[in-house]
Amino acid sequence: MWVKAHMAEVGNEQADMLAKDAANREMIDAQFTYSTIQMRNINSKKIKELWQRRWMESTKGKWRRLIYPEINITGLSADFYYNQIITGHGIFGTFQNRMFGKDYKCQCGEDETIKHVLME
Repeated sequence: MWVKAHMAEVGNEQADMLAKDAANREMIDAQFTYSTIQMRNINSKKIKELWQRRWMESTKGKWRRLIYPEINITGLSADFYYNQIITGHGIFGTFQNRMFGKDYKCQCGEDETIKHVLME
């Protein structure tokens, strides 16, 4: 059904032509985009996947990777001693030696690494 309105207006004529063309198609070729929330979730997932891959391929953080093989933002802690253990920084002899040139031997004579202090 045709209704007389806005005749001879370029934009209207083009819209009419496109509408008629679309009405005669068997398939609708509309494109739907993602919502803002969907885009945020997709991007968040991609960022975490990239972060995880970089974490596993990194030559740094080997000790922490033993404790946290998977990246996890919620696993972060603000406890002073816990963070020293997780990062390998702080009171341990090997770190003190690397940073300040201090003695890095344990009382037993072994290198005072975190692993040695906690597990041996």
